[in-house]
Amino acid sequence: MRSLVLPLLLLSTPAWADLVHLSTGGQIAGQVERQEDGNYRITTSAGTVIALERSQISKIDDASAETQSYDARARTAPDTAEAQLALAKWCREHQLNGRASRHAERVIELEPGNVEARQMLNFRNVDGEWMTREQVMASRGLVWYDGSYRTRQEIALLQRSEKHKQLSAHWSSEIRKWRRWLNDRRPERVREAVANFNNVTDPLAGPPIVEMLKDEQDPAARRLMAKAASQIDHQSTVNALVLLSLNDPDEDLRLNCLGWLIDAERPGLAEAYVKALSSNDNDVVNRAGVALGSLEDETAIGPLIDALVTKHKRVVGSGSGGSTYSVSPSSGVSSFGGGGPKVVSGELRNPAVLSALVRITGEHFGYNKESWEKWHATQATLVHIDLRRDK
Repeated sequence: MRSLVLPLLLLSTPAWADLVHLSTGGQIAGQVERQEDGNYRITTSAGTVIALERSQISKIDDASAETQSYDARARTAPDTAEAQLALAKWCREHQLNGRASRHAERVIELEPGNVEARQMLNFRNVDGEWMTREQVMASRGLVWYDGSYRTRQEIALLQRSEKHKQLSAHWSSEIRKWRRWLNDRRPERVREAVANFNNVTDPLAGPPIVEMLKDEQDPAARRLMAKAASQIDHQSTVNALVLLSLNDPDEDLRLNCLGWLIDAERPGLAEAYVKALSSNDNDVVNRAGVALGSLEDETAIGPLIDALVTKHKRVVGSGSGGSTYSVSPSSGVSSFGGGGPKVVSGELRNPAVLSALVRITGEHFGYNKESWEKWHATQATLVHIDLRRDK
């Protein structure tokens, strides 16, 4: 291998270099000369001469005119507070901020109370003590994070939020992948996807499963994903299963969703089904009655009494295609035209609602709302009296 130290016989034009980056990862600072054969000679500030082949160098950062001027000034500047401060100011004026900071730090080493050097390094005098901005902020409980100073509690929340986003994105990707595998030609992929859906429990997997359920048309895939949703403790999965139990055309899936919700003892179910008692769809009203009867929640008694008999509109006449029901507080008959279909308002009894009342209360007044309301008021009075006696 060529010797690292070359004789000073080759003629070349010297050029200053800030830094020579070696292909091995090291760095050499010094004066660079390019030789006639394309290789380089570096003279360090200590006078050591190093010869390098072109292949040994990955990059050379050539010095600017300001850097060359700095090198000349730095070599002749005395190691005094005054001279080092002047050099620091010169560096700052010529945008050599890193060097400016180093010389300001040297000023403080030589003269700890130098105000100008302290200010150049962003020190602040707090109650007679010089502190960096970071130290001042730290004394206030603030830490630099993501572009600004924040409390540690805020940083913890931001980190938790970022982790939540990353995990949510991960689960969205995983759920889409599993759904694709359900249609894979390889049986092992299908089995793996089914196993993954059957075993997922992470709450963050809930929203992407619910989102996929909205557009899923394949009955088997819908049942698989609905079962997966039932295993996940998340409000989005509870809401989705409630809607499926009320609206899905597949009766088995509706009943399964209700059973999964009850078995998991998800909170707030009675309230969700009570709201469904006011649905425009009479079938949904009765399905809500079935759910509330299964839950046996006494807070639903009043709403169930109100929903025993509901007033609906139905379309009758030629071209109606059957009867369509909707809840309506109004009465009477309205027509779409002379001989066309008519909208007739009428009352419908809701047997599932009655069954729920009987199951919850142990009483049976049929569809007589007035009797149910009197009984309910009596129960409220009895409870009131018992409470007073306890006092």
